[in-house]
Amino acid sequence: MARLPGAGALLVLSGVSPELTVLLGRPGQAPLVRTDPATGQAAALLAPLIGDLLGQAGLAPAELAGVACVRGPGSFTGIRVVLATALSLSLGAGLPMAGLDFLPLLAASAARSATGAILAVTHARTGQVYVQAFLADGEVVPMGPPEALLLDAALARAADGAAVGPLWLVGDGAVRHREAFLRLVPQATVLGPGACAPDPGTLLAAAAAADYSMEPVSPLYLRPSDAEENLAALAAGRGLSPEAAGEMLRRAVTRD
Repeated sequence: MARLPGAGALLVLSGVSPELTVLLGRPGQAPLVRTDPATGQAAALLAPLIGDLLGQAGLAPAELAGVACVRGPGSFTGIRVVLATALSLSLGAGLPMAGLDFLPLLAASAARSATGAILAVTHARTGQVYVQAFLADGEVVPMGPPEALLLDAALARAADGAAVGPLWLVGDGAVRHREAFLRLVPQATVLGPGACAPDPGTLLAAAAAADYSMEPVSPLYLRPSDAEENLAALAAGRGLSPEAAGEMLRRAVTRD
């Protein structure tokens, strides 16, 4: 891996949540930002958002210093669209790429006003949430790896965090399950909907500090996709055996 060459503008892409985010800027300067709800339309909307932002800045893709993309956890479709778009820009314009993890970005944004334990909780569907705990005191330090958990297990993580000190909950999973978290840990602070995405300054700072290379960015998936979890039913609907469907899926997600 190599640090970012040069000091040009960085392009940052995120599609892990229902809202697409495209950011363009240089460290130390206020970035340009475009967002779009994009529910189910990430593939159609992302390229125009990028083109609009580059046009406003008067930049061609080849003039960028690099492209950073949030690699997960989150929407499987959004992650795939963002990573494929970043790879296309890299191949077409010779741009190095870097991957960013979503839960640390949420914690770093929260740490601008919070100290103590921070639990980043985002919605994962299928009755689960994505969870990672951090300790914020001048810097943000992970207290464990990111996980996909059922709500009861996530509540237990919150109780563990409360034992460390002041507890802050951030992310759309914390907002969605606010009452359950506060019943168990009433002294916790649940940051509102405005804290469900990283702030632009945090995104740009993380992109500037990331390691870049010409290798494709690997997605961060913490649970099987809906297709994998429902493979037998999907296969039966198409007249395939589970074994045949499994082999087709394996070929689709591997490079061999």
